Amino acid sequence: MDDAPRAGRRLNWPGSGEPGPAEPAEAVDPAGTWVAPAEEAGTGASPETFDWLFRDPRRLAPQHEARGREAARPPVFLPPEAPSPPVRPAPAPAATFPAGSIDLPAAAPERARARAAGLVREVLETVLLALLVFLSVRASVQHYRVEGASMYPTLEDGEFLLVNSLIYAEVDVQKLARFVPGWDPGPPAARFLFHGPERGDIIIFHHPSGVHRDLVKRVIGLPGETVEIRDGAVYIDGRRLEEPYLAGAERPTGDLAPVVVPEGSYFVMGDNRNHSQDSRVIGPIPKELIVGKAMLTWWPRERFGLAPNAEPRLAGAAGAGE
Repeated sequence: MDDAPRAGRRLNWPGSGEPGPAEPAEAVDPAGTWVAPAEEAGTGASPETFDWLFRDPRRLAPQHEARGREAARPPVFLPPEAPSPPVRPAPAPAATFPAGSIDLPAAAPERARARAAGLVREVLETVLLALLVFLSVRASVQHYRVEGASMYPTLEDGEFLLVNSLIYAEVDVQKLARFVPGWDPGPPAARFLFHGPERGDIIIFHHPSGVHRDLVKRVIGLPGETVEIRDGAVYIDGRRLEEPYLAGAERPTGDLAPVVVPEGSYFVMGDNRNHSQDSRVIGPIPKELIVGKAMLTWWPRERFGLAPNAEPRLAGAAGAGE
């Protein structure tokens, strides 16, 4: 066996300009790359080298066939594509018209009228609410100015008071009971919403003679009680009334025979007893004439504060050691 190397075959490259050695016509591999010539691939002859092993057509790889690598490439598996979302057509642009080409509704004046209507409604609501608050306050609080010295030194001439006219309000419970099944309020039918005039309250009331004049006095006797005055001292049902609010005032004088206060009326007197026209002269005051209870004194500024209402106390019975 001859192991001497053989000269390599020169390839004929396109465009090289140098022709290579001629190829046998009967060559299986025309390019002479893989398959040996016919004389080397004889039927029984032993090749001089082992090149026949590489040039044997039976050992030709698939990618070396005439179709090239594409014949041996395995099929490529691709996942199915997701369906693409439907394409929505773009909204058509708003039509524009040149000025004066078409008549459009006047939207701006409509909005202006709507705003004006809303503003008017808000103003009316505010005014009505303010009026309602004013009437509510007016119905419950009133303003008075003290004239004269009948309440001195408790109240001075020219002093301003705020009077609560709601505190003595009355309701007819019998009428209300008609709308409440099974409720029997019993007598009396008329009852105070909060409470009635109490002893020591400073009240404002209309003059019982009917003249257009309001008076300010202090409640002394309640309905059904017997009021008597002896040497300036007040007795209620035979018990002396201790009145600390009279300190500093002129000492009271005078007498008054026992007077029974009628139901629904109140015996009132001024704190300046020697200079006051009160129930000793005009008689007990019916509750229908009472305006309200003094709650606050607000002028002059140095006297600002709660009205000087008091709760006088009844002492022991007359003749039992006063």
